[in-house]
Amino acid sequence: MGEVWAAVSPDETHQVAIKVLLARAAVKPDLVRRFEREAKIASAIKSDYVCQLIDVGRAEDGSHLLVFEHLSGESLAERLKREQYLPLSEVGPIIDDVLQGLAAAHAANVIHRDLKPGNIFLEYLGLPERRERAKILDFGISKLTRREKEEPTLTAFDATLGSFAYMAPEQVRGAARADERADIYAVGAVAFRALSGRLPFEGSTAAVLVSLKLDRSAPSLHEATGEKWPAGIERFLERALDRRREQRFASAEEALSAWRAIQPAILTRATRVQARSAIDEMSSVAAFPADPQTVVDEQNTRMSFTNEARFSQPPVEAPQPAGLAP
Repeated sequence: MGEVWAAVSPDETHQVAIKVLLARAAVKPDLVRRFEREAKIASAIKSDYVCQLIDVGRAEDGSHLLVFEHLSGESLAERLKREQYLPLSEVGPIIDDVLQGLAAAHAANVIHRDLKPGNIFLEYLGLPERRERAKILDFGISKLTRREKEEPTLTAFDATLGSFAYMAPEQVRGAARADERADIYAVGAVAFRALSGRLPFEGSTAAVLVSLKLDRSAPSLHEATGEKWPAGIERFLERALDRRREQRFASAEEALSAWRAIQPAILTRATRVQARSAIDEMSSVAAFPADPQTVVDEQNTRMSFTNEARFSQPPVEAPQPAGLAP
């Protein structure tokens, strides 16, 4: 639906990231409204753990633009493609940041609905006390839990929006059913993937994956890796990934408190490297698939698209869009 490019401001004082609605999407009224909705939602969320919207405008050719702060670093998906899995000591702060960002979004009555490693950016800070910070990206298919009376919903009740691999079971049945607890499920799936190097459910096709999600409970880290994990981590993931949303954490704040409570029990990667070194040497990139595409399934038409935030590209000169502040 959109592409994100690195650019410089008209006065050349700072870098920005400009999201452009693709021409093929701009001819679809529903996608234009969704793009405009993203601007409204992004401007409503104020958090150090959510990528901040700076401005909204149009390019000289009429293209719709959203201007975001420029971030230096890499997505969690890029890191997992390179590292395959991460130590608990590294995953801990990432999930903490993500839950803080979700708490801010939920407080603004926004459900993300597409949280995955590709939509979590690891911003390089380079500070002595903190090397990086995780920020949530892309509210393109997010949902407002409170709408103005005259504002119609953009999601049919039986439409499927999101990424199957990280999607809660109730969201598979229809994105309109998703509430805050669907985002909690996605956080659990992201943590599971980052820690174990694999997804809670893996299927050769979307149909198999969906069937597993609907019919089975998520495995434990021990079952997925054959290794012993801290009981607190296992309990957290079991609750976050529960098929029954009423059994999950009721809010991002509750999940954050539970996550922080188990951090003293976190181990370091050193205890796991030797046990997995032989496996890692034989593993190929293909064994750890790229972040799945976002699914848009409305009015019996399924389209897949990837909103890839290429924030690490070198800055390029961009024409000054009409209506953008310097």
